[in-house]
Amino acid sequence: MKIQSVRIKNFRTLKDVAIAFDAVTTFIGPNGTGKSTVLRALDWFFNGKAGSLTHADRCFGSTHADVIEVRVTFCELTAKDRAELGKYAPVGAKTFTAWKKRTADGGETLSANAKSYPPFNPIRAAGPAAEKKPLYNELRNAEPGLGLAAWTTMDASHQAMAAWEAAHPDALADAPEPLQTNFFGFNSGGKMSGLFDYVLVTADLRASEESIDGRSSVIGRILERTIDRAAADDAVNKIVEESTARQRAVYEEKFKDQLEAMTAQLNAVVSSYAPDRAITIAPADVEIRAPRTTFEVSILDGATPTPVERQGHGFQRTLLISALQLLAQSGSASAEGVICLAIEEPELFQHPIQAQTFAKVLRSLADDVDKRMQVAYATHSPYFVEARHFHQVRRLTRVPGDVPTVTVHHATVDAVTARLDGVVTAKTVKSQLDAMVANQLAVALFSHRALLVEGPTETAVFYGLGDRTAAGALEAAGVCITNVGGKGMLTLGHAILSLMGIPVFVLFDADRGFEARAAGNGKSAKAINDERLGLATDNRRLLKYFGFAEEDFPAEMIGQGLAIFEDNLETYMAAHWPEWAQGCADVEEESGVRLKKNQLVYRAATLRAKGAVPAMLTQILARASGA
Repeated sequence: MKIQSVRIKNFRTLKDVAIAFDAVTTFIGPNGTGKSTVLRALDWFFNGKAGSLTHADRCFGSTHADVIEVRVTFCELTAKDRAELGKYAPVGAKTFTAWKKRTADGGETLSANAKSYPPFNPIRAAGPAAEKKPLYNELRNAEPGLGLAAWTTMDASHQAMAAWEAAHPDALADAPEPLQTNFFGFNSGGKMSGLFDYVLVTADLRASEESIDGRSSVIGRILERTIDRAAADDAVNKIVEESTARQRAVYEEKFKDQLEAMTAQLNAVVSSYAPDRAITIAPADVEIRAPRTTFEVSILDGATPTPVERQGHGFQRTLLISALQLLAQSGSASAEGVICLAIEEPELFQHPIQAQTFAKVLRSLADDVDKRMQVAYATHSPYFVEARHFHQVRRLTRVPGDVPTVTVHHATVDAVTARLDGVVTAKTVKSQLDAMVANQLAVALFSHRALLVEGPTETAVFYGLGDRTAAGALEAAGVCITNVGGKGMLTLGHAILSLMGIPVFVLFDADRGFEARAAGNGKSAKAINDERLGLATDNRRLLKYFGFAEEDFPAEMIGQGLAIFEDNLETYMAAHWPEWAQGCADVEEESGVRLKKNQLVYRAATLRAKGAVPAMLTQILARASGA
């Protein structure tokens, strides 16, 4: 079985969030939005010991009476899962849901039926079949939409109700106390521990600790799954038995005569005081216990073994990652249940090539059905946002307030296509979305806000404007200025980012002066006409997408979510900020770098240009920054 969805209530930053899970679920978003909190809530659900949470773990704004609750729904139930789950996975149920709660008094429960569909409660609470049957049939007739099967037996009716509840978890409410049943846990050594293992790798997890041969460490788990200690333990036990026998033989040889003489002398004296008693003196057995076979991990630096903790952070993380990969592979080889690897900041201490390799390896393991593995990341690295699997990305955002709320966003090809209906064809979305996510939007997806522009020169100028306030001011505020690679790509970029919950502002050139430039470059009349048609089409599509009246070549404007240069950036700057052009010339002369749309020159010139920054540029930057 695998995790299908999770709902978390009143846990740290998460007041109430529901999240769908995939083979690989990638959590992104600003700091403090709850990415790691999701992974830690699941760790409490699967591995948390009683008392591991305190009142401080309740979501801010929660009252003393609010209950911390984590609900996990599983899908892809196997025959083994059903056999172990028994009544919790009745015939017809495609999913299985369990709840873990921490109440105000600190009590913790894990239950598979702590919730129920309220109309079913009177039926379950009734006595024998004769009492249940009329109640069941009455509900079945009153609510035919439930699709309950006709009554046959009491067990069949209970299975039908349980199957309906498994398929409709959002319709359930807390069950009355007599109907609740505590459920055997995942970390208790009971049945569930063989069905689903959750391994959390936190950002502060130390490879040296995980390399110790212990039952809860990563290396320990690998050894348990791959090494048969029983054969060695049997051999060692035989050695112990042989040693004990040899010990007794030595005692017999060395001490027998001396002890017999001493015993006889002592008994001669004792018998005068207690004629009916006698003593005996013999060597005491020295208990030899066979030690548990343990293994030690060390690093060979050349030919010298060194402790793991003596290595650099990068290598320690590499060792940890390698061990996780082996754990997943050993898990499938041992015919165990599913392993879910939850990794906080998988890019930590990894150089780009290693991070990319790790992402690809874990993806291949998760996609291999024989491996029975799930993966979840909380990451700030674009290397773990895969374009072909963009629908598996979850972006968390935090809305400020007296009680801040966290929302979860994700985008699919269908959702993007629907957003662009009538503007961009479904075929274009499908063919270009991957490249857009992997290239132009790779950084913007991690931003707080985004300004989308047509090309690199606009990017350079607006970052330069930010630098006039303070070096890196826009970057520090989480504002990303993104060149999408052309006017025709602006709507696609906007649709993707907005579906992911990122506020987006768009700037484009209307290109009214294109004809004079084209003629000056010697283009033919046909080429100019074709260019006019293409530009006008793109302009109309953009205006339509943003809800403005369509025009071939619109005038300069700043509107809701959109700004337009009547011609292009260079023309606007020449007319409204002549000092900027002089700044470009100065930088070009000093550096020897040719101006021709060079990003570094444009940014440097914007930073040092004299005169007042044009109001339109300031307004665009303010809108993009959310000011």
